[in-house]
Amino acid sequence: MKKGKWAIMLACAMFASTAVLTACGVEDETQYEIANYQGQLEAGQTKSDYNKALFYRNDKKADGADPFVLDNTARDGYYYMYTTAGSFYSYRSKNLSDWEMVGNALDNLHYGANGTTSLARRLTSDALWAPEVVYDAEADNGEGAYYLFFSATPEKDDSVVSGGGAIACQPYYQPYVAVSKYPDRGFRFVDFKDANSCGQENLHTYNEQPGIEKDDGSGDYEDAFTDYFARYIFLEPGKYYEFCKAAGIDTSIRENDMGHYMGAIDPHPYEINGKKYMYWVVDCGNNGIFGMEMENWLKPKWETAKLLTMSRYYTVADYQKALNGETVDAVSYEDAGNVINEGMCMTEHKGKYYLTYSVNDYANNSYQVCQAVADSPLGEFRKLNAEEGAVLLSAGLQGSQDVSGTGHHSFVTVDGKMYIVYHRHNSAIVMGGARNPAVDEVTWITVKDKDGRDLDVLYANGPTSTVQPLIKGEYRNIAGEAQIKGTKDANYLTDGVLSLYTQHNPAFIANVKETVITKQTTFTLDFGSARTVRAVMVYNSKDASTIFKAVKRIEFVCEENGKQVVKFIKDLEFSKEYYKADDLYGNAYYVTPGSCVYAEFEELNVKSVRVTIDLPEGQKSVGISEIKVLGK
Repeated sequence: MKKGKWAIMLACAMFASTAVLTACGVEDETQYEIANYQGQLEAGQTKSDYNKALFYRNDKKADGADPFVLDNTARDGYYYMYTTAGSFYSYRSKNLSDWEMVGNALDNLHYGANGTTSLARRLTSDALWAPEVVYDAEADNGEGAYYLFFSATPEKDDSVVSGGGAIACQPYYQPYVAVSKYPDRGFRFVDFKDANSCGQENLHTYNEQPGIEKDDGSGDYEDAFTDYFARYIFLEPGKYYEFCKAAGIDTSIRENDMGHYMGAIDPHPYEINGKKYMYWVVDCGNNGIFGMEMENWLKPKWETAKLLTMSRYYTVADYQKALNGETVDAVSYEDAGNVINEGMCMTEHKGKYYLTYSVNDYANNSYQVCQAVADSPLGEFRKLNAEEGAVLLSAGLQGSQDVSGTGHHSFVTVDGKMYIVYHRHNSAIVMGGARNPAVDEVTWITVKDKDGRDLDVLYANGPTSTVQPLIKGEYRNIAGEAQIKGTKDANYLTDGVLSLYTQHNPAFIANVKETVITKQTTFTLDFGSARTVRAVMVYNSKDASTIFKAVKRIEFVCEENGKQVVKFIKDLEFSKEYYKADDLYGNAYYVTPGSCVYAEFEELNVKSVRVTIDLPEGQKSVGISEIKVLGK
């Protein structure tokens, strides 16, 4: 039954019959066809309606790129998201789907008193990028504080005159930190020359006096950082410059006209096992990711700082070999014309550390999230190869016609499940710089690494543009808690892994299975005891040649007043919204990734669910990616 909206369709049962032999051969007292809503596309609609109490969809609900989500639910019940959009928009949500804008994280960003240019505006004259926030309960004498890390290009200091080690310049992409008592407002820049602002133990000690000759007899002068903005730069400029030189970074672009202010973007704070770490991207021609341990969120342990990745190389060791003139393999999935490793996150899983990062040009569809692995938070990291599943999230490799430019991400864990929050283009056709946040589940799959050993790697059930189970709500997917029967490979239907990618590396995709049938098949999900069920979702094959066009029947085996009752839904059609056909011949050529047949209904007290699927006429097989049962 496909008519009406969910708010009005759950009215009554259709009909009843007595003593019917069911698909599994058990005689039931009664069968009822139940009212339901199937999310079909109505006339005049471009997208179907859906029930926000059960599902979400990655429609545009917030603005901006580089989304970072802070889980603040333990303190005030909200998730906070920060994005780059000319300033730092801050949003909050209780379910990671419906976002409410709550303001601009940085105060006085545009103007100061009496219309004068504010300090915040001067420090962020251009390239205001990639906010990330971390909460420290021990900060501010145990009262707690939020630290906002980001990068920007400051306004040039016209009072500085070059000479004696000082260089009049406007350095690109400087890292800053601001602090607040609140997660969504009131952030103020930390001044590392003011103990009242940063704390006595965190003061920076760089040279501010021009004209001091080096004691090496060269006649050169010590670097003099005399600009107004130097005191606000998070990575002490002199130490950062010397570190980059020691790491083999080409510093010449900064030596000539940037006053030795090295570029740094996309700072990422990470804490594990009581230790704090900071990661950032060096941006000065050749692009790589650094990491180091922190004394606290304002004081680096420079002696621990390391280069972790370099664009176009699988390892830093390969990069060092290339510097020495040796020939090494280039990373196959990183565009040689865009030396980009950026927007990184760190994740630990079973004692291994996964550095996820974005590569290629953000303005087109090659922008994607990749992964490298190491045995400690500071490496040595090895970028995975394509066969191992190096690419974690990619609309391009998915072959999506609805999504593009998926990258620059953060992770959040909800009720034991992990989700990736990332940006994508407002238009998959236009692409470019206009972007908005989206969120999808990520999971772990086991592959063979380059040496033939088992390795867990991250896998994204996305990007999606289709209806998915609400991340945080009254109901959740309980299908994985049932015993499933139907075919020898029926277990793939409840493994939590969606089959989505059509253009990914074939060796890797072989690890992502669909359940295949060659004749009408009924799958039974047996919960053992009664569970409350509210909806069922049956995910289609990623391949247009093996899709099902309808689910013939879904049966719910219930117990009511001591009797076994079967309630059913029949003939659930796969929506044309997700199944697109050639105009000339009417043959399907594209299935929207992550799409499914679904039905919702009033709560049922269910012991088992039976799903029956037919082969479309002329097809030899059908692939089914997943079955999800929303319940509690």
